[in-house]
Amino acid sequence: MTQLPAASRPFVAKAALAYHVLVSSYIAMLLVLLGATLSHPPPTAEPGLMLWLTGIGIALFKALPLMLFIPGLVARSHKSASWLAYMILLYFVVSVLGVFTPGSGIWGWLLVLASLAIFVSAILFTRWQKRVEAGL
Repeated sequence: MTQLPAASRPFVAKAALAYHVLVSSYIAMLLVLLGATLSHPPPTAEPGLMLWLTGIGIALFKALPLMLFIPGLVARSHKSASWLAYMILLYFVVSVLGVFTPGSGIWGWLLVLASLAIFVSAILFTRWQKRVEAGL
């Protein structure tokens, strides 16, 4: 392993912090999507086990575009983080619309906060990780 230039050392710590915030908010977004789906079950779902299976299936369908970025996030790829930042804007728009929908409750606000945290941390991680890799 090569020694990093002294100028890029602060960016290593910043990139690591942004990465941890990104992963934490990513997991929070998945949990909020699951919680929002299970708290508002479809009216045709039968109570009991089928309700849970239906809710988990719908939540997985909602989170499928997010799950495409798991390999890139595990590899700490700044390219995957930048694409995630672009894609999370769709979730942001949908969650803002959900906030103003009657009956959304706290779930809409949690989705807005999680999507904002993902967007900001992904952009910052991309910026700082590119500097670390360039040795600047």
